[in-house]
Amino acid sequence: MAESSPFDGEPVKRPVQRSDALAFIIACQQDPATGTAFLGEDAAGIEAELDGLDQPWLRNLRTVEQDGTILAACTVDWDPEPSLAWVHGPWGAPEQVDRHGAALVAAVCDAVPAGVERFEMCGHVANGSMADLATGLGWTATEVNYAMVVPASTAARWADPAAPSEQPAPVRRREPVRIRPAEPADIGLLEPLHTAEFGEAYATAAQLLSRHHTVVAEDSTGAVLGYAAGSLQDDGQAYVDFTAVLPGARRHGVGRRLVIGLAERLLAAGDPGMLHLTVRESRAAAHALYLSLGMRQDAALRGYRGPRVTAQRPG
Repeated sequence: MAESSPFDGEPVKRPVQRSDALAFIIACQQDPATGTAFLGEDAAGIEAELDGLDQPWLRNLRTVEQDGTILAACTVDWDPEPSLAWVHGPWGAPEQVDRHGAALVAAVCDAVPAGVERFEMCGHVANGSMADLATGLGWTATEVNYAMVVPASTAARWADPAAPSEQPAPVRRREPVRIRPAEPADIGLLEPLHTAEFGEAYATAAQLLSRHHTVVAEDSTGAVLGYAAGSLQDDGQAYVDFTAVLPGARRHGVGRRLVIGLAERLLAAGDPGMLHLTVRESRAAAHALYLSLGMRQDAALRGYRGPRVTAQRPG
């Protein structure tokens, strides 16, 4: 059970049943205006994603209710290694998020250890209440990211040069490029590229080797040209999480080779129905690459990042 509070005066804590909380979250997730981009829209997938969070979602859930009905809710999980916490929610009708969102975020921040000081939430661009809440908290909005998706059956044909959705782009690089699994010895090469491309991301370069499926591209001399890293999520779906190519190796088909090589490994590691990724709005070349592979744009997302939020106590 989770704890519930109306956030009117002193919090009054009440037990919240898992089934009630889950039904409320699923209903919110099925509307882009009230969902979080960290979870999907399918009921079974939402439950699997929640249960797969690093910390128990129900234990960290904070809700606002009236007469036994949940009006708004929020939970959180975190990873000490990149010192980052993910706020899931706040869920609720826009007027409820407008009224209780800041207090809910403060409440879940309270559950996060003191050593974690960076927080992030993410939603569809249609989630105006989340955008307004982030502005009120002083959090910074990220660039719009496009969510791309393709059936696994289509991705499985990418490596086949005869497949119409994967006609190789012209490759002007003379030396051959080899795609291979990343190894621990690659950390010194991956770390500067990962940091340069993604900054303080939700996964460190070391975690690309320990928690992700990661491949690298190397030329005939063994020099690493780029990498791609992905994972199988708790809902069973496959995700390409990061792709980066050295500036001098771009526009030579290396990124395409990396995505295809990573997709092969992800599909071999599980049985996902779909392959997902997100791409920044400003990365027109990458966006065009994914479209050329047969991916479709599923949603436009925006993240919001900021420091820990502290509850404002009366008096």
